[in-house]
Amino acid sequence: MATKKNDLLEALFLKSYKKNYKPPEEQKVLRIREKICGTLQNIVIFSGLPKAGKSTFLSGCMASAFMKVPVFGIKLDLPPKRGTVAVFDTESSEYDFYRSMDRVKNFLQLANLPDCLNSFMFRDCSHLEIKEYIEIYLKNNPKCSVIFIDGMLDLLINHNDEVESKLTIQWLKKITAVYNILLIGVVHLGKSTNNTLGNFGSMIDRYSQSVIAVEKDKKNNRIDLVPKMLRSDADFDTISIQIVNGYPVEI
Repeated sequence: MATKKNDLLEALFLKSYKKNYKPPEEQKVLRIREKICGTLQNIVIFSGLPKAGKSTFLSGCMASAFMKVPVFGIKLDLPPKRGTVAVFDTESSEYDFYRSMDRVKNFLQLANLPDCLNSFMFRDCSHLEIKEYIEIYLKNNPKCSVIFIDGMLDLLINHNDEVESKLTIQWLKKITAVYNILLIGVVHLGKSTNNTLGNFGSMIDRYSQSVIAVEKDKKNNRIDLVPKMLRSDADFDTISIQIVNGYPVEI
């Protein structure tokens, strides 16, 4: 019993404020219109209704990590010696998954994905298996600095359960801190409320560094990227694109 108490005291001391310690500078990774929207050890959420066009902006964001210029005003700048990005897709069919990766290749004008972009399909996996695979990947790939989880609701059984939602968010906070990564996730909006779904959606909005919405404007035939919840100095102007001859074009 005394050993356990000593272990807890030692762990508590490690978490205490250290007066002579200066943490490393905040590592700025995701910029939109030159505004800082995502840093390491944080979560950024892209939200939107199903089929609103989220995958187009996400593919551009992924591609921007391997380009010198932004895509639709979005730029990922990976830290030195940590130039790997991982994509965990929990929702897409095989056809849609490969079409999404083809879109990344088109942005990059490459025949194949870069070796430093690792993509995985988890549609047939349970919420527990998905978490296990993500942690196994992160443990074995310390050069990975950014991960995408396309389908955050698949990390839990019931997105309306407060306890499960809180535990899932605690896990997300843990992996961003332990593995020093930026997590970019996708959460659907409810058609009736236009809010991120369930208790999980409400909680993840509060814990995220930035929440960005993708909205389809059918009347004007465009897709908009809209800032929703960001730091005051990170607010950016709406970005709009149209699909012209099968290709997305910023307008």
